Formats: sequence, structure tokens, C-alpha cells
Amino acid sequence: MRTIITFALCLSLFSASYSQDKKTEAVKIEELPEVVVSQIKKDFAKYIPDNNADAVVRITQNEFLLYKVDDECGNFDKYLVTLESRKGSLVATYNEKGVLIGVSEKYENVELPREVINSVYLSYPEWIITKSKFEYSQEKGQVLKKAYLLKLKKDNKTQKLLVSSKGEIIKTTKALVMK
Repeated sequence: MRTIITFALCLSLFSASYSQDKKTEAVKIEELPEVVVSQIKKDFAKYIPDNNADAVVRITQNEFLLYKVDDECGNFDKYLVTLESRKGSLVATYNEKGVLIGVSEKYENVELPREVINSVYLSYPEWIITKSKFEYSQEKGQVLKKAYLLKLKKDNKTQKLLVSSKGEIIKTTKALVMK
């Protein structure tokens, strides 16, 4: 019995000392470039991907960048391309020439960027983020909306925040929930 306890104690000390030896490296964040989705004569559209922290959102956006407009869809004035993931969807609108008109993205329970987390926890200490939604839309290459809708909770109070991707709190709404 002593041998087992001694072995367990040595193993726990070894694993604790080993975990402290690992060095953490700073993650370098780079802005993604604008990507031209289609180009026909003088008409062209660009999609400006978001530098989102959530891997599912990035994968959905990368799949959209790989999407090629089909020539057989020229019979309609406009058509939609929808990509769905387990966290949300990306909907793109094209005109009859295959030129990108607009993109709308909505995702739920996304991983938040560091700027957003820091801003919220500095402005609302002791509050807990319970839900997050990310909305992103652009039209003709211009970003119209790029924000996070967050639901915070503290004791029996809830608060909703609209936060920009840079961490600026745009709008707040207070709602008191009784238990």
C-alpha cells in the first residue's frame, strides 16, 4: 500500500513540475486581405473576411472563398448561396452576372476575440457572459455590420450588450430577471 501511495505522490509531483516548464508563446494576429470573389468586365465584387477568433466561423468563411459561381445560374436576376455550420450560417447574394452583391453572416455561441472579452470584463466586473452571437454583413464590398451581441448575468440580473469587434461597447439594455 505504501508503494502505491509513494508512486502516486511521485507521479503527481512529476506532472505538476512538468506542466510548469512549458513556455507560452504570443499568438500573432494578422488581418486577412480582401479577396475578389468574381470579376466580369468592369463589374467586380470583393468579400472582406473577418479576422474572427472562432475556428468554425473561419472555416465557413474559407469554404465561401473557395466557392465558384456556376455559369448555369444566369437565368435568374439574383440568387443565394447559403453555407451552414453548427454555429450559424453565411448567406451570399449574387446578381445575374455572378457578381457578389452582399453577404450576411450570423453565428451563435462563438469564441470571442480577446479585445471583446477584455473590454466586457473591464466594464462589467463580476458579470459572466452566458450567450454570444456574431453578426457580420457587407454589401458591394462595404462592411455594414460587424458586432457581437452578448448576454451577461450577475446574480439575478441580466444585461445585453452590443460590442464592436474592436471591443467598443455600442449599446446596452438592462433587464431584471426575477427567480
